[in-house]
Amino acid sequence: MSIPTPTCACEPCDCTIAPQTAVEKDGKLFCSQPCADGHAGGDQCCSSCECC
Repeated sequence: MSIPTPTCACEPCDCTIAPQTAVEKDGKLFCSQPCADGHAGGDQCCSSCECC
C-alpha cells in the first residue's frame, strides 16, 4: 500500500509535496517555507512558490 503524496496546506495551492522537502507548521504541511509563512497573501502564494 502506498502512502498518499501530501498537498500544500496553503490555499489555493494544490501542488504536491515531496515528503523530504515538506515544511511543517502548526501541524500542516507546506511546499516551502514562504508558503508556511503566508507570504504575499493566499491569492498570490501559489504563483510565488517554486513548486507551482
